[in-house]
Amino acid sequence: MMPILTFSSAMLVGLLGSLHCLGMCGGIAAALGMQHHDGLPVRFLAYHLGRISTYCLLGTLLGLGSGSLQQSLPQLGPALRLFAALMLVLMGLYVSQWWMGLTVIESIGGKLWQRIQPLAGKALQQQHATGMIFTGMLWGLLPCGLVYSTLTLALASADPLQAALIMLGFGLGTLPLLLIAQFAGFGARNTIMHTLKN
Repeated sequence: MMPILTFSSAMLVGLLGSLHCLGMCGGIAAALGMQHHDGLPVRFLAYHLGRISTYCLLGTLLGLGSGSLQQSLPQLGPALRLFAALMLVLMGLYVSQWWMGLTVIESIGGKLWQRIQPLAGKALQQQHATGMIFTGMLWGLLPCGLVYSTLTLALASADPLQAALIMLGFGLGTLPLLLIAQFAGFGARNTIMHTLKN
């Protein structure tokens, strides 16, 4: 059975949706860039390693759960694939801002985020690479309709490995623009510091 989304197509979804990611997470990425002084590539990549690891872990759990369910309820498979296809269409409408209904799903995730946010806020102060991985893992739970939509595709795969690959591809697709935001934040910090010195 062909998966509804492959690694490469999930990466394309992440790349095309990364403008939305930039709107939601660009400020966080820029703030991280502004607070670091050295070892930038390692710290920046450590943050994204944590973020994408969270996506992969969630995808794996959903793929494992749906795979187990489909063994006992085979009729669930077509329904999940239909739901995932619908979510793919809605994701496109959401990213293009023609339909913002996925914000309802974000609000549900927001309840969990309220509990995590204080810890995630403290984690933003981390300066070493290991701490940045943990920071990224927490911020990977930030409510996002685009992430949730991609997770439904991982769910429909009914396979933990395929689900993890879908989320890995999606996460890597979002990486270029968010890295640019981090380096832009670092550049802005240097400009400000240089201006203050002069």
